[in-house]
Amino acid sequence: MQEPQIFSPQLGDIHGMLTICGVVFILFVWLAVRLNKNKHPDPRRRVLLPMLAYFMALLSLMCFFGSFWSLFKYPTLEITATEMIIGGESNRLPSASNVRLETYESGGLGPSNRVLLLHTKDRKTWAFPEDRYPVNDIMRLLRK
Repeated sequence: MQEPQIFSPQLGDIHGMLTICGVVFILFVWLAVRLNKNKHPDPRRRVLLPMLAYFMALLSLMCFFGSFWSLFKYPTLEITATEMIIGGESNRLPSASNVRLETYESGGLGPSNRVLLLHTKDRKTWAFPEDRYPVNDIMRLLRK
């Protein structure tokens, strides 16, 4: 019997973004607290600089939570001889008509993206983008 093939998403850029945004958030909160204790004679500077630091901390926190939410969008795919397991959910192998590889144009901002679309029997469509998964290897295993 053939060993199951496991395809995990490549999430290095998301982990890097989480780290950067977390560090920037902590830095701006520290800076805002420190600027709040500043006793500058100009009242506008005493209020405006901490407010800007808190605003930048809020923006970095939103970026952190957006990146954290993105971690849950990409499941692990496991393909065996008779079934495929997507994020812990077992499905039969799809027929050839339920497997599509589509190319999406980026609108001129970057290269076009290829996405592998799998339709399962329970009418769910799973998308596996090329920048996260080896779609050619997955297609080769599903076409057997």
